[in-house]
Amino acid sequence: MLRSLQVYHTHILALCPVWNQMMNQVSKRDVSAIRDWLAKEPYMPNTFDDVVIEKFLYSCDSSLERTKQCLETFSSRRAAMPEVYCHRDPLASALQAAFNITLVTTYMAGEEEVLIHKLTSVPEDFDFYACVKAFTAQSDNWLRRPLPALPTNHLVVFDLQCYTLKLIPKVNLFYFQKFLVFLLESMPVRLKQVHVINCPSFCDYLYNLVKPALPEYICNLVHFHSDHTGLHKFIDKKYLPKDYGGERETMAEQNAFWIKDICDKRKTYLDDNLWKADLTKKLTKGGASVDDCMSGSFRTLVVD
Repeated sequence: MLRSLQVYHTHILALCPVWNQMMNQVSKRDVSAIRDWLAKEPYMPNTFDDVVIEKFLYSCDSSLERTKQCLETFSSRRAAMPEVYCHRDPLASALQAAFNITLVTTYMAGEEEVLIHKLTSVPEDFDFYACVKAFTAQSDNWLRRPLPALPTNHLVVFDLQCYTLKLIPKVNLFYFQKFLVFLLESMPVRLKQVHVINCPSFCDYLYNLVKPALPEYICNLVHFHSDHTGLHKFIDKKYLPKDYGGERETMAEQNAFWIKDICDKRKTYLDDNLWKADLTKKLTKGGASVDDCMSGSFRTLVVD
């Protein structure tokens, strides 16, 4: 476990010379301005760490108004999804089982960051909501983790190797659509590409189920690959984990560190109101509900 932490920090620190010029792109004055705004809005949470605010500011090009809108959307949608943002005790048996069948990792690729999610098995008692809930804890942990500097872009990888037809009836597809859009539109990322790898033969079917929810601009970023080697056209292999023919630590090694860190911070995840807006005080904005923003169109699926 310690070796995993040391390897991760070694990779991060090695990039410091590359990132020195980026260190001051988010000003403390802007962070203070957002904190002042949060303190004055009774419906907004006031518990964001500075590093989280910095990530939102950076993803919004330091625009205060865009950052406010993004934080509001982020907090409102969290509050509207109690199924996965409540009762998140990382030591609970359901979450432990979910942690055991998922891998969530991150690798720096020069000035960019690669975020990977992989389901490793589908047991008979697969619990969809527990898996999503476990992922919310992992993504919150990622949000709170400081970096020497903020990545210029993010590349997201979804590994479908273990997605089988027996998984489909175990998943609430409507809820999955809702959560996927929340991740892509509300998280503080500079989304450059989305890669779906190890696509099964029925990937067209899966894609057609979720595509009504995704905005066109996100759809234009999506690339589908029959196996992991398709990533090599977009990401230098040296930045990828050994699982995908790269040089970085395996996903299992890094994921074990993340899970331990989450369990060590158990008290954080026992707070059911973490980063949530109070929807009783702010139910709508501009006459539209939180879910009204979830619409869009898609391009044709192409698998290389």
